[in-house]
Amino acid sequence: MSMSSTDPPAPRILIVEDEAITALDLENEIRDMGYEVCGIADTADEAERLVREHAPDLILMDVRLAGSGDGIDAAHRISAIHNAAVVFLSAHSDGATLERALDASPFGYIIKPFRAIELKVTLDVALSKRLKDLEGSRQLEELAATEPLTGLGNRRKFDEVIDIEWRRCRREKACLGLLMVDIDRFKAFNDLYGHAVGDECLKTVARILANHCCRPADSVCRWGGDEFAAILPGTDQQGVDFLAKHLVRMVEGAGVPNEAWPACPLVTVSIGAASLLPADGDDVGGLLGLADAALYEAKRRGGNCFSGAGK
Repeated sequence: MSMSSTDPPAPRILIVEDEAITALDLENEIRDMGYEVCGIADTADEAERLVREHAPDLILMDVRLAGSGDGIDAAHRISAIHNAAVVFLSAHSDGATLERALDASPFGYIIKPFRAIELKVTLDVALSKRLKDLEGSRQLEELAATEPLTGLGNRRKFDEVIDIEWRRCRREKACLGLLMVDIDRFKAFNDLYGHAVGDECLKTVARILANHCCRPADSVCRWGGDEFAAILPGTDQQGVDFLAKHLVRMVEGAGVPNEAWPACPLVTVSIGAASLLPADGDDVGGLLGLADAALYEAKRRGGNCFSGAGK
């Protein structure tokens, strides 16, 4: 089967079968279906090793295996290290075997001998179900990492992204920029206007940050309360300073009234801007410390401004 460069990769299937001739026949049939066979194992230990090495999408698992342990035991062990669809093969359909197999939560069970069409339908259904399960899991993970009021990433998402970007920038020898943003005198604003208006203020600031930190790799998160953080891969100190200055102006220019602060009757922000070129032995705590110190300096100056830091 020919594939263009835009086609998704073929699902990877691991065959676990202790009869060599049967394994070879299965390999040929599966390849003819357009799937990739990423390995063949005849024992539970070998199956586990290949799972770690190849991370298959589906495991076609014979219930009877050579060596110690059978395919059902192997499926339980593998489920602890990798999320793959498991389809059992067996010449046995007795109640005890089926009950044990069901405990492993398989995506299918095929009784030998079987026809090629039965195998194809079972594999297609199992892979489709696995894809839907993965999509559902990703949606749940995304919801768990999203702050519901603003729709931005939450603190958990921030910790995850900044760790990934720190390591990536270190590999690529690129700067990692960080903005720490705090709404000036937000408690007084909330006390004067109430929490409902305060929530709208938070959403307005969040929208401004997200709209202007919008490169594909940029990530804006709600740090907590009235603080936000923007992770800016590939951005040096000059770049984060420029963006911070622009954001200060954009928030003030949004024109959200704030009569709780007579010196400036509009909602404003203070921003700490920092950038580092990650080096071996450094950790992301250094960047966080620089951005936090810069934010403190901006607030010390009275707010509605930014302060830059960096090496």
